[in-house]
Amino acid sequence: MEERPSVFVHIVTWNSQESIVQCLEMVLAQEGYTVGENLKVRITDNGSTDQTIALVEPFIRPGVSLFRNSENLGFCGGHNQGAHEFLRIGYGSLLVLNPDVGMGPSCLTQMVRHLSAEERVGLVTPKLLRALPSLEAIYPPVLDAAGMELTRACRHFDRGAGDWDSGQFDRAEFVFGGTGACLLISRQCVVDLSIPKTISDESVYAIYPQLRAEASQRTQLFDEAFFAYREDADLCWRARRKHWRCWYEPRAHAAHVRVVTPERRGSLPAILNRYSVRNRFLLQLNNWRLRDGVLFFLWGIVVRNAMVLFGVLLWERSSLEGIREARRLARRARSIHRWIGS
Repeated sequence: MEERPSVFVHIVTWNSQESIVQCLEMVLAQEGYTVGENLKVRITDNGSTDQTIALVEPFIRPGVSLFRNSENLGFCGGHNQGAHEFLRIGYGSLLVLNPDVGMGPSCLTQMVRHLSAEERVGLVTPKLLRALPSLEAIYPPVLDAAGMELTRACRHFDRGAGDWDSGQFDRAEFVFGGTGACLLISRQCVVDLSIPKTISDESVYAIYPQLRAEASQRTQLFDEAFFAYREDADLCWRARRKHWRCWYEPRAHAAHVRVVTPERRGSLPAILNRYSVRNRFLLQLNNWRLRDGVLFFLWGIVVRNAMVLFGVLLWERSSLEGIREARRLARRARSIHRWIGS
């Protein structure tokens, strides 16, 4: 039997009782992987108040662990705890996984085989379909994400999102990035992309004081200033700047219960829209370069940002705090910009 490279699967939960059992069952059923041998699973809970913990506890065994936070550290803080543990134990690759994603039986095998240090392939993203609450794919199948693209308007989109899957994304290829709902990252890529501790996080702690505690036990793979939303695009853009590539593998199938979509913006909680506005600017401050081109600058940086600002001032004033937070975080973002380099 072909030996499979070791994988550390990390899942962050927060009131995830609707899907966590199905998610874990599908992870543990991955072909060619055995818990405690070449597969390790850690669930990091961000202070759930529902039945998540009670549902996870029966799965705990050697190779499957649960870590509980007393407060919500966000998608970024939670996954950074997992990244720290991943680097400590020495597994070959890290799978960042949402609790509302169900993986097909061969998903992990198909993804792992494409990681390559020689070809600088440090990230692999699967074909994600829209899922029912049971984590089974909707039929007829609807695409959730076939990798991520970055447009000349400085907007990032999940390719094919919301379209019927008719095979239009069945070609394996390099893409800008992949959604953080299900993203495989090589060990060396995690090392190279993690923000160094020499960059001060004081401005982040001023907004999220709960992140100050035990910061030494987190490796900042995801920029904690984002907390949640757009952090995956930031990671993928950083990977590109650091000369790592992302591979889209359509033979790796998974299904995702999608909640946040652009067309639902008007019905989303105000705090999510605030994150979206703030993190749009942080994404650019961290990663945008003049050499990205004149059209990118004029349409993406000037026009689109002006549209966002006017939209906030005229219709979505609840997101004004997001703009204020972006200003508070701007100096730190410039430090990250310099660290990333060209």
